[in-house]
Amino acid sequence: MHPSSITPTLLLLTTVQALTSPLPRPHSHFTNNTNNWQPAFFNQLIDHKDPSRGTFKQRYWLNVDAYGGPGSPIVLQTPTERSVDQRQLTGFKRSLPYLFALSNKAAAIALEHRYWGQSLPMGKDQSTDKMQYLTLDNAIHDVVHFAKTVNLPFDRNGTSKPGKAPWILTGCSYAGALTAWIHALSPGTFWAYHCGSAVVQAMTDLSGYFGTIEKAMPRNCSADMKRVVKHVDQVLDAGGEAKVQLKKQFGFSSNMTDDDFAGAISSAPSTWQSTQFASGYNSFSRMCDYMENQWPGSNYSTPGAEGVGKDRAIVGLAKWMRERFPKLPEVSIKQEEIIPWRWLLCNEPFEWWQIAGPNDGGIVPKALSKESMIRGCKELFPPKGNATLNSSSVEQVNRKTGGWNQSKTKRLLWVNGEFDPWRPATVSAERRPGGPLESTSEAPVWVVPGASHCSELPVMNGRVNEGARVAIQGVVRQMKTWVDEFYQ
Repeated sequence: MHPSSITPTLLLLTTVQALTSPLPRPHSHFTNNTNNWQPAFFNQLIDHKDPSRGTFKQRYWLNVDAYGGPGSPIVLQTPTERSVDQRQLTGFKRSLPYLFALSNKAAAIALEHRYWGQSLPMGKDQSTDKMQYLTLDNAIHDVVHFAKTVNLPFDRNGTSKPGKAPWILTGCSYAGALTAWIHALSPGTFWAYHCGSAVVQAMTDLSGYFGTIEKAMPRNCSADMKRVVKHVDQVLDAGGEAKVQLKKQFGFSSNMTDDDFAGAISSAPSTWQSTQFASGYNSFSRMCDYMENQWPGSNYSTPGAEGVGKDRAIVGLAKWMRERFPKLPEVSIKQEEIIPWRWLLCNEPFEWWQIAGPNDGGIVPKALSKESMIRGCKELFPPKGNATLNSSSVEQVNRKTGGWNQSKTKRLLWVNGEFDPWRPATVSAERRPGGPLESTSEAPVWVVPGASHCSELPVMNGRVNEGARVAIQGVVRQMKTWVDEFYQ
């Protein structure tokens, strides 16, 4: 998922730094190795409440490498908040969805979310009036309508349609939440569900995103990040030439707004989100090393848990930002991919604002506020004609979906990471009323020790980490049991 700390000003600037700085790379289900995926298009309704508005072409991809023939299961990967093209489908055979397909002799389908990639109901126009059909309701009905009515080229006789064969719905992050919401609001089409890092609770204050990261950070990195943030707060409050020089030290223009600058600073700890057990030395490790003055060629001694102190930490973090931001993989994220995600945050609204707040662990500047996020929504999506942003609230979203209260589920499994920044919005949240959801036979829950976001998806994690191995094997085994029950 895209952290919300990217602001519209940063989004619309043309420099690489401005585009990438507060935006950790969203999780992709697939890495490495191309596979036998075939693209196709489905005539999807533009508005499920008003079919008279016509249809658009929704892209999907098919993989029948493991398909066992007529009547065999289908693994449908829930649409996520990015385009689905051949690049995103590489490494499928190293992913959890492939294990679902392989162990159940199932075909795999990847469905692209409306308003992403080539699945564009209103073309490439992202004006406020053209975004009105990007809603949770339409996203849910897209998946259900597709499953019920698509004519799959390898299943001409319809023997693998829902009801005749078990369909597995699998997703992680926003797609995991969408999977759970489909179960809650449109049950009956899918036989079994996998919900990884599923952010089912919409919320305005997701300052716990940073608080969770702080718990995962090396103690010296955490201590120094807090010192840097405290200094940033003091300088931004005081204003004047010191503020101008601080922004320049980090590689930004003196005209950069304070909330944009705070968002850029917050992107440093946010690199934790993409950390996986099998990823080795990564952006997060590199960021901490730079802050601790351990960059390549550095002559500074390795610090202890106390860190290097404010002044050296500022030098190190600023050096990391200046050197690394233009080279980070986030540069591949296109503006047109971010705007529909912002629309869902602003309009539905899911919000999930990663901001300074009571649960932020002290590692995010206070200029990153709810007010700055709301202001950003209005800047990105001004009224056009009669079209405006929705006036609904996160409370209304949660009343509709059930939010954290996803206790009455059937054949639905949950996987979360102990240190997933998004955990505060999942059923494993410590602040969830009644505590984290307890595991049951119909709704088993795995919380992977030490894990970040969507740690069960890359199966390589299970080869290098025992907790991930237990979760991955348990999930695959449970899904196999449920699929077998369909045929009994």
